[in-house]
Amino acid sequence: MAYDDVNRGIFDGLVRRAGGVDVVAAVLEARYGVGHKGTVSKMCGGIIGVTVDASVALEDFLGTFPITNRLYERKNRDVSKKFDMQELAAKSTLACGEAHSVLITAFSHLSSDPSKLTTKERSEVIASMRAARQVLTDIIDLAEKTND
Repeated sequence: MAYDDVNRGIFDGLVRRAGGVDVVAAVLEARYGVGHKGTVSKMCGGIIGVTVDASVALEDFLGTFPITNRLYERKNRDVSKKFDMQELAAKSTLACGEAHSVLITAFSHLSSDPSKLTTKERSEVIASMRAARQVLTDIIDLAEKTND
């Protein structure tokens, strides 16, 4: 495999969100002075690899950064961890449910100020969301490790 299929899939999804290969080719043309819809199409189809320049321009255009985040997470990935996907699936359900519950409770009648997070609620939201994010990151890491 000459390309990263995960990045290719993310890039393809971003191209669709942006409005298609014509739009992305125009974005690349405006950003770098060159952009061809055939090249964008080949990146989406996995015929050629997705370039960093194309990813950066597209993410900036959409204001979302999934490829950048994935590349950044590479340096912190601990591939020596042994995970079981079914166990992680169960943990993610619990962690995400708890995090969502903490957030919804903070904006309910149970809060002293349902219009904003109190100091205590803010720390509970941060802690529970970080715990959920870690389980989700572990799932992503295992899924990517399994695909190697």
